[in-house]
Amino acid sequence: MGVMRHLVLILVILVQVFPALLAQEAAPPPHPKGVLILPAGINSETVQINYYMVGPFGGYGMWVEADKNRTAYEIDASVEGQAARNLKVIAWLPGCEIITLDIPIKADKTERELTCKALSSVDLTGQIFPGAITNGRSAEVEASYLAVWSHGFFGICDGPLTTFHIGKVIPDADGIFHIKLPDLASQSGMSEGQLDFILREKTTGNIIAFLKPMDVSSNNRWLKVTHEYPSVVNFAAEEH
Repeated sequence: MGVMRHLVLILVILVQVFPALLAQEAAPPPHPKGVLILPAGINSETVQINYYMVGPFGGYGMWVEADKNRTAYEIDASVEGQAARNLKVIAWLPGCEIITLDIPIKADKTERELTCKALSSVDLTGQIFPGAITNGRSAEVEASYLAVWSHGFFGICDGPLTTFHIGKVIPDADGIFHIKLPDLASQSGMSEGQLDFILREKTTGNIIAFLKPMDVSSNNRWLKVTHEYPSVVNFAAEEH
């Protein structure tokens, strides 16, 4: 009778424990993560990060959604449950040099610190022609940096270029605007990028015109990255 009770007790324990053991075995391994730690004093909302990773899934690229009050950003280094082998990151913290990282993924969590090497700024004054293109609409000029070199860094041949938003300014009634640009010409390799200017409606964000430097003869509408610019750079407004 005692033996029977022991057998029943063992059976009850197995019935309770075995499903839990099965669930534990069936649980997928945690997704590996790349963790980018921000420097102290950096406003996490202003950080811009693009990345590209490779693994058994091939290649996959995306950007990180900026958020408030963050000390770090986590990137899920997997695609459809398949772990990445390598993660490449291009990050820009305003006021700092652009950061590039090549991170082998070898653990559940791979951490890297983003450091800020201070970057000076360059003043640019531009004038839009024709100045009346806004037709009384509230407009603003949006400036961006296009990292033309990003494809080479990521090891890809096509797709959108990594683009970093620099800022927005409002032109006056004569189409004149003033903006501070990061002095990317002082950072090695960054002169291979270009500066892009777009005139948008302030309220809707709709494009009014692409702004092309008037001294550029090619079809390229971008402005060269350099240490200094003429006293006024004239832009032709090419309507969208």
